[in-house]
Amino acid sequence: MGVGDTLRWAIRRSWDIVTDKDVRRSWFLAMSRPANLFQPYVDTCPDRYPEIFGFLQRQIEPGPNVRLLSFGCSQGDEVFSLRTYFPEATIVGIDISRGNIRECRRRRRKSGDERIEFVRAGTASRQPEGFYDAVLCLAVLRHGDLGVNLSDSCADLITFEAFDQTVRELALSVRVGGYLVIEHSNFRFCDSSCAARFQPVAAPALPSAGAITPLFGRDNVRLMDPEYRDVVFRKER
Repeated sequence: MGVGDTLRWAIRRSWDIVTDKDVRRSWFLAMSRPANLFQPYVDTCPDRYPEIFGFLQRQIEPGPNVRLLSFGCSQGDEVFSLRTYFPEATIVGIDISRGNIRECRRRRRKSGDERIEFVRAGTASRQPEGFYDAVLCLAVLRHGDLGVNLSDSCADLITFEAFDQTVRELALSVRVGGYLVIEHSNFRFCDSSCAARFQPVAAPALPSAGAITPLFGRDNVRLMDPEYRDVVFRKER
């Protein structure tokens, strides 16, 4: 890339940051690097994973006692989509971005839905143990740049150690018989230290999320495992 190309890219990037709140929010997250940040990009859309949501709807008996956690809820699209599948459930959304949570809370106030709550956090460490019927972590435990730079190691962006700690905390918050859902992760749940407590129960054929999701092992080195498709896990003990 020549000097002119670099300058044009910098001008376009600066313009996007100034004019597009999503780009600006992603840029701020990438620059500030809050503790336990995985994915700095805030791309989202309503009802993004209907196969997963529909599967959970078929497995969990509906009613006001259902409790769901959306980890990495971005600007709330996942939470409000889950509401259409679980009309009476208590739904909690967690996100690491203050800006995202502000937008989520604005949307909640507008909806008047008192059974939805949003929390600004980078972990689930403060969530009650064995509380949720389902915990969803979709396109969160990954870094978008790893699908572009094709690096053999992810350690300069994210680490398996941080992934393992995060999923242990998520796993603790799931009740026995409940579900943990991890999709579009750069690490395999089967490699985690809590995987033995869960059984994979579904691998729905999902539409592409628009990006390559390479896999890395416990040593943060790229794996060649294109067949890994485990997505939904039931807690056995």
